Amino acid sequence: HVSLLVGEWIPFGSNQIVALNERLGAMDRCQGGLFTSKIDNDPTATQFKVPTGLTQVQILDYDLIGCINFEAEINYPEAEGIVQVENFGMHLNVDGTIMYGLKIEAIMERKADDISLDMLSRLLVDVQKDSSQIINDLLSAYQRSLLNMIFCGDQKNRCKYNMVISEAIDPKLNGEEYMDRGDNENELKQVIGDIQNAYNIGADDVLILGRDGMLFAGPNSRRHEPLLLFYLSLLVREMFIRVFFVRTFVLDDLLKKVRTLIMEHEKDPNNIPKVRTLLNTASRDIILLQEILSYLFESLQIMEVPERPEDEAGGTLYKVLNMANMKRDVLIRVEDLTKLVQGAQHELQNLSTMTDVINTKQLEDVFKNVEANTKYLVDASATNERASASLEVMQMILAGMFAFDIIDHISGGTMGLSTPWWVEQWINEPIVARFPFLWFAINIAWLVLFCFAVLRVMRYLADLSTGFLTLRVKVNAKINLDKMDQYLADKPIDITDSMEEPAMAIKKVAWQERDRALWGGGAAPKVELTYDVQYGFLLSVLFQLDKKRSELDEDGLMRIFTASLAEHGVLEDYDPPRSKYANKYKQETIED
Repeated sequence: HVSLLVGEWIPFGSNQIVALNERLGAMDRCQGGLFTSKIDNDPTATQFKVPTGLTQVQILDYDLIGCINFEAEINYPEAEGIVQVENFGMHLNVDGTIMYGLKIEAIMERKADDISLDMLSRLLVDVQKDSSQIINDLLSAYQRSLLNMIFCGDQKNRCKYNMVISEAIDPKLNGEEYMDRGDNENELKQVIGDIQNAYNIGADDVLILGRDGMLFAGPNSRRHEPLLLFYLSLLVREMFIRVFFVRTFVLDDLLKKVRTLIMEHEKDPNNIPKVRTLLNTASRDIILLQEILSYLFESLQIMEVPERPEDEAGGTLYKVLNMANMKRDVLIRVEDLTKLVQGAQHELQNLSTMTDVINTKQLEDVFKNVEANTKYLVDASATNERASASLEVMQMILAGMFAFDIIDHISGGTMGLSTPWWVEQWINEPIVARFPFLWFAINIAWLVLFCFAVLRVMRYLADLSTGFLTLRVKVNAKINLDKMDQYLADKPIDITDSMEEPAMAIKKVAWQERDRALWGGGAAPKVELTYDVQYGFLLSVLFQLDKKRSELDEDGLMRIFTASLAEHGVLEDYDPPRSKYANKYKQETIED
């Protein structure tokens, strides 16, 4: 008869155990149930559709903050023609030790008293895969994130330690004879990996230790289960430490890549955004690694090495397993991993400082460019002011010349025509001939009057360009993009400006409103919208309104505009504001 114990270590704590007990209903009258890791995005619905494959749990025993024991039935689909009855006995301890226990009743045509290692190895592959799926349905999202990080997204295929306990083994040999580098060793390697040692435990039992598992065969094998389980709990931590150590190399490679990008940031403008993203990833990984180390260290602290058994076989097994030294070695390795993670954290801080220096330099360059542009604009403004004064003088001179040309062309001017009789009778004889300089004085008076009229017209035109209300509102409201496109299709668009980057797409649209009745009967404003095309958000809106010809204020502009958007279904989950402008708009819409 063969029993399997598959073990692994997962970061656990007392709060995680309590949450798991509550989730499994261990304290309820109706315990257990069907479980899946799929999240119900619509909890108020009457149906919940999940892919085929659930975990059915039956609670056997539990301690609220210490552990939980239950039986899990596998309900995953198998290939056609295969019938698999597979029930796991699972033990989850607060120190993170997870054990999956199975008693082999039969594999194919082999019964419980005649299990071959070939078939057992195939069963173990299926057990390791199914156990990962079972525990994934029961773990919290935080624990799944830890496993996803430590195994680089391949947590479903993580290795576990296999312990095979059988009442007999055929052929029965001395321990050393199983390490023959031949058929016997190759058969055993399928189940427990590369064989490291083999020992005789008493006269009838044999213990074979491998890299990924162990085999304990003999009629007295079950008497030593407490020692074997403690040894298994140490081995699963050792396996996890191996994976953790490899993960530090992945983190180190990531930090080296960040340093290379920082040193070559001038070669590619995309390097700095990449550096920010990678630094964020490295920071998250280091935080999770530190949390895992704290769980690992605490779990080792609460472990107590069992006492040496009094019988001879138990004493031999205790000496062979050497659990006290193994626990010390695991603690030393955990302390070494702590140093590696601290070194990675210091490197991350150094890279963050280098990135801040680059960002500061880029910001200084921007400030220098802004300062240069501002100085250029100030100089240009002063030049324009001086030029405007000269231009106004030139305008008056041209206006005076035009005024004199008008008088000159009244009598025919330089067209070579004879002087009309009315000029001689009404101007030359009574004014020019009789009163010296009177005609000149009349011309000067005409010049002053004409220039005064021109100045008044110019000031009137300048007044028309003043008195405008400019209102910029930051909205950040969710919108329906399809409705927005329909809304803009009816507007006389003047300008469309788009900006696209890998992580965003911003669009800016401007138009002049023409419906004066909609805007309170006065002047209609010019509207400029800025919205996010990728995620569907109205970011900001800009109004420009001739305040001289409208009674609307800032509140009225925004209320009418948002009511218009709500009427067209652009704003989602929006309650139109109640104001005189919004009510007027709604009445006009109903009448139309």
